[in-house]
Amino acid sequence: MATAPQPVYWLGNDTLRVSAALFAENRQRLCRGLKAKDGVVPKSVVVLQGGEQKQRYCTDTDLLFRQESFFHWAFGVTEPDCYGAIDVDSGKSILFVPKLPESYATWMGEIFPKEHFKAKYAVDEVKYTCDIVDVLSNLKPAVLLTLRGQNTDSGSICREASFEGISRFQVNNTLLHPVIVECRLIKTDMELEVLRYTNRISSEAHKMIMKHVKPGQKEYEMESLFQHYCYTKGGMRHTSYTCICGTGHNSSVLHYGHAGAPNDKLIVDGDMCLFDMGGEYYCYSSDITCSFPANGKFTPDQRAIYEAVLKSSRAVMAAIKPGVKWTDMHRLADRVHLEELVKIGILNGSVEDMMKAHMGSVFMPHGLGHLLGIDVHDVGGYP
Repeated sequence: MATAPQPVYWLGNDTLRVSAALFAENRQRLCRGLKAKDGVVPKSVVVLQGGEQKQRYCTDTDLLFRQESFFHWAFGVTEPDCYGAIDVDSGKSILFVPKLPESYATWMGEIFPKEHFKAKYAVDEVKYTCDIVDVLSNLKPAVLLTLRGQNTDSGSICREASFEGISRFQVNNTLLHPVIVECRLIKTDMELEVLRYTNRISSEAHKMIMKHVKPGQKEYEMESLFQHYCYTKGGMRHTSYTCICGTGHNSSVLHYGHAGAPNDKLIVDGDMCLFDMGGEYYCYSSDITCSFPANGKFTPDQRAIYEAVLKSSRAVMAAIKPGVKWTDMHRLADRVHLEELVKIGILNGSVEDMMKAHMGSVFMPHGLGHLLGIDVHDVGGYP
């Protein structure tokens, strides 16, 4: 007997169809990883808390919701204020959704029954969040595994599931984090398909901007064009991070574009543009940086620096393969940069001495790259 097709997330037109099987596979991988880990006992149940809908400061204006990343990885749920449970032994999944008041229908739209969410997300059961204690008690878990651990990029601690009545259960908050991070680190084929899609759409957006940019425009016009393309062509309501549209001296500021420097400079003749922007589809990220002259023609100095960076990029791409150390690739990029800067005449002296003194970090103070996934600086940290 044929199994029913898995439901898909799809925004129509030419946007990508993402099967709920992606998240079912992630949950299976998590259960396998936990069963293999010392200290995880039989009858363990994972409990994850989704993101909450929040208002802007003290107002009733909603902030645009985006799902918490670990919860999205496991359940693919777009709605806020949910919980999820996974029985490690059986792999059974339970989604908990809020029981909405009748007034919700007037202001926010249709109130869907639990069966709607069961079909939409292909989970085994759907219950209301107000019943979470009773539902979990019926499972008779030996321990609830909750998520607590540090994000190595931000230094922040991830949100641990909490609800009224959790104190009735035995809870362990140390076992889950390293296993789920390792699972998120290695992408499945289905996840790679979504990442390729987000990066393809974002690449097309960058190419479109290159065709439109000219001196006399403002940097934020380019940000606006990027967002418009990614949303209209790719169904990307969110960007993966704050758009960086640095031109002229702004292009040397690593995370330009923030509220204190909001892409507000006038683009002038002779400026180099460094546009670092990525769209996000169904919480999966992209991250693309392009550098080019605003007027379409490099000066000799601009070309020399551009070619130096291009040469180092190609050297790393030629050398990178399984088993190669990431730190060695970073040092390779540094070496090529320094060699080229000596050729250009910006630096004088021995490249070996410069390598020992970490001179490369003056010109490339950041890492060679980073992990990419549901977060633009994905879990796993900087080597």
